[in-house]
Amino acid sequence: MHALWGRWITLNRREFIQDYFAGVIQFIDKYWLMIHRAAGWDALRYWLLLLMVNKYLDVQEVAKLLTHYEAKTGMKYWASE
Repeated sequence: MHALWGRWITLNRREFIQDYFAGVIQFIDKYWLMIHRAAGWDALRYWLLLLMVNKYLDVQEVAKLLTHYEAKTGMKYWASE
C-alpha cells in the first residue's frame, strides 16, 4: 500500500489536495486490482484510517471508499465463512 500510494501521490498530489475524497477514489480506481492481489481489504482499510487520523478523510468517507473498493472487487459475491 505504501509503495502504491507513494507512486500515486507523487504523480497526483494536486488532485488529492483539491479534493481528498475524490483523490482517494481516483487512487482506488487506478490501483484496485493491485491492492486486491497484493495487499487486500485490510491493508486498504488501515491506509484509509491513517488518512482519517491525519484529518484528510472523515468516518463517512472512509466507509464510502471501502464500499467503493468492495464494489470494484465484487466482494458481495464472495462466499462468507
